[in-house]
Amino acid sequence: MDEESFHAFYEQTARNLRGYLRSMLIDPAMVDDLLQESYFRLFNANLPASAEYGHRRNYLYRIATNLVYDHRRARRLEELPDDLAAVQAPATAQDIGRAFRRLKPKDRDVLWMAYVECFSHKEIAEVLRLRSASIRPMRIRPMRIRPMLARARARFADILRRRNIGE
Repeated sequence: MDEESFHAFYEQTARNLRGYLRSMLIDPAMVDDLLQESYFRLFNANLPASAEYGHRRNYLYRIATNLVYDHRRARRLEELPDDLAAVQAPATAQDIGRAFRRLKPKDRDVLWMAYVECFSHKEIAEVLRLRSASIRPMRIRPMRIRPMLARARARFADILRRRNIGE
């Protein structure tokens, strides 16, 4: 990817990637560091010039996700404290943010990619290095086995119910 196309790609993706990283990390400085490192690694990955936008975006999110996982392992940081909700956000947004932070990291990742980034099941599976069937149900799968996205949704709904948020 040449410098000009890299800058255009950055302009199209940086805001959403920053939001994704902010959903998973406490420290705003770490968000900036991992954002920069993600693009640095993407730029140095020597992807073929013919790589489609979607492929580059998925690869970028995979890099960012791996960097977050590496950071968590290094810091042993799995749970985020409740007092780090967004400043000047409405009370309901704070409550939802706190509830979201109560989810396991993998559940947060799946929900964020599906509902904020609007990634397809296949794209989520590629970023998280899972089989697509792990994200969405297959027709032959017994009904009692719920895919990862459905389980994450159910856990989030349960947390919201226990906190009396929403219906």
